[in-house]
Amino acid sequence: MKKICFTICFSIFCFVSFAQPITRQSIEDSVLGWMKMYNYKGAKSPMKVDDKNYSIAQLSICDSLVNWMQASYLPKGGLGDVKKMASEKLGLYNKNTAALPQTYGAYSKTYTELKYNSSHKMEPMTNSHEQWSIIANAPVGIAAQALCTPTQYYFTLPSFKEQGYDEQLPKLYQLATHPNTKKYFNYFLRNSKIGNEKIIVLYKNNKSPFVKISKGEYLEQVLLSIERKYKIEKDEAISKWYTDATRATARKYADDRYNKRIEVLKNNQEIYKNKLQETAEIFTTEPDVMLENYADVFEGTGGGSLKLPVYKIDPVMAELCKKDKPQWIKITWHGDINNAVGKHQHQSILNNFNFDYVYNFFFAPENVKGKFYEPLLNPAYKDAAVASETSLVSKKNTADATIFFFEDYSVTGVGKSPIGWKATLAGNGTTALVKNPNGLDGNWVELIGHYIKATELKKPLPQNFTFTYDLAVPQNFTWGAKGLTMVLAKETSPGNAESFISLKLRPGSNGSDGEATLETKFTSPPGYSNGTKWYVANGFSNNKKMNRITVTIKKTDEKLQVFINNNKIAEYEKALPAAHLFNSLSFDCSGNSADNDVYYISNIKIKKD
Repeated sequence: MKKICFTICFSIFCFVSFAQPITRQSIEDSVLGWMKMYNYKGAKSPMKVDDKNYSIAQLSICDSLVNWMQASYLPKGGLGDVKKMASEKLGLYNKNTAALPQTYGAYSKTYTELKYNSSHKMEPMTNSHEQWSIIANAPVGIAAQALCTPTQYYFTLPSFKEQGYDEQLPKLYQLATHPNTKKYFNYFLRNSKIGNEKIIVLYKNNKSPFVKISKGEYLEQVLLSIERKYKIEKDEAISKWYTDATRATARKYADDRYNKRIEVLKNNQEIYKNKLQETAEIFTTEPDVMLENYADVFEGTGGGSLKLPVYKIDPVMAELCKKDKPQWIKITWHGDINNAVGKHQHQSILNNFNFDYVYNFFFAPENVKGKFYEPLLNPAYKDAAVASETSLVSKKNTADATIFFFEDYSVTGVGKSPIGWKATLAGNGTTALVKNPNGLDGNWVELIGHYIKATELKKPLPQNFTFTYDLAVPQNFTWGAKGLTMVLAKETSPGNAESFISLKLRPGSNGSDGEATLETKFTSPPGYSNGTKWYVANGFSNNKKMNRITVTIKKTDEKLQVFINNNKIAEYEKALPAAHLFNSLSFDCSGNSADNDVYYISNIKIKKD
């Protein structure tokens, strides 16, 4: 893209060694913001890129877009920067982009891999980032590269399912249902480099600037594409082979393929000679000229269900793109909700960015006359954790000198992320929340494919202790679903466990006992428990409205005991060194996503013995 601004790094001071990488985990909850707030005032002069002339008015739109983006989004967990752009300069490998209309706009990068430099300033370590762009007159869909030329751009607009991916995934991002975006054309595009692109396109009166081409035009373009491909293959037959014999073989191979393709095309021209005005619908997202592989350019081998129209930009609309005002606005972002940085970006754009103002500014200016851009929500606003009245049970345990740690989640408001716990995202972008489930007393954390870790746990734990927690699952919890794993660990650094006790539990079915998997790792000094054993989880099933058990882990010097309710299921006489001290507690059921595969935990207690 055409770069017409430069980057100045935002400074955050910390006395660390030169170029020291910063772990993502340590900053994912930190608002790092922008490297620079630009506050552009409008362009001063026009610009030319190849044969495209950009007016002052067009370039001033770039300024406005930068300002609107920075007003709507405050990068969190990464460091942001914004650049203005115009059509990329033509080169050897992008000649066909000459067919694209005049494009210009702005794009931001939220850098996710950071370091401290020699001046103790935070800066990008790599180009890894979450991107957001707002571009006037930008192409959409998937380019039909085989048909595109320097004078005409063709493309398809397959749904996410038609692209070959799970049609449920776009629903998680809510583009089609969110009140800020549902009225506009929204699109979900698979990108093999960055994952998935979320796309909103604004155009006047929601009238598409793209037109479907006819079967006749498609056949004409396929013929031209065959001729272009044949020329390339003939040239390669000479340039890539070094003897007369190999060149002759390559040339014959090119001739044979060309003749076969022309033969197939002629057959199709005859088949469809009375249907040339019909819309061209093809069987693939990206057409090619390899007609030797299938008999019908529209149906393929006839075994597929795809029928995708082929589009081009309305020539009249493309000409209008040269004017001062854009004909459509394409808004694209990465915003992967499976990571904290991407989820924050996605939510900021969806909830803060004023799509209606942007639409009106360009296509109904009378509606915003005299009004300046304002985000729907201030990006600096932070939804603070909502505290509730601490329960009497919690107060009693807190006052007891023998209780090292107690948590019943009573201090956290229902529907909020648990205070004092780090909750990472599940595969669907959701996080663990405090609930008050039917059939259970008090507050519980609901885990559906989530991971949580105690952040306000005093460290280290006592040398000898009794650790208990209550665990419950609802009726008809899926038999065989992933279990809930509790880990008591000694970490040398966050996330790096030197030693641990891991207990995974999952319920049985129809009144049958559940399963318990106990894994221990105590390798130094040698002679202690190090391995995995399986046990019966007595009384833990899925047949009641709520199936609740109390889990107890007791460490006494070198001895380790595990109980479910009052039943001892495991005992190791020499499990771990007597002086061993744990410093980490977490619960994990990552991978479970079914609505009914819910684990509830509460009443977590560590008692000094």
